[in-house]
Amino acid sequence: MEGIAALTGMPMPGSSYDSCSEGTAHDLEQRDVGADKNYGDVSVSRCRRCGRCWLRYLMEYEYLTAAGRWFEGEIAPDAADRLKAKHALKLFRNMESYYRGGSAFGGQVILSQGPPERWLLPFPGK
Repeated sequence: MEGIAALTGMPMPGSSYDSCSEGTAHDLEQRDVGADKNYGDVSVSRCRRCGRCWLRYLMEYEYLTAAGRWFEGEIAPDAADRLKAKHALKLFRNMESYYRGGSAFGGQVILSQGPPERWLLPFPGK
């Protein structure tokens, strides 16, 4: 985890924050997938140029200040095509790593591993 901790707060490589494989900014189209049983909003972004896809999960607790959080990780295009909201957290569990961020984490972007459910427990941010 040493290398992962060193990336805290840095732009996400391989994400909508870095460049396309062609060396230009990604040209993203977004598809809203829906909400899962926990009311997490699930969406998929795909670069029109390079075809890479990212899964995004957003959870907000409206009764807590600064408690919004999101997860983002790259997924295969075929997984993006058939994605259902109820499968999103399972995909994150199976990723080698993904990013989490939001007001619950003080606005930082943090490279993470393991089950995302531990980050979904309601807690107010920093």
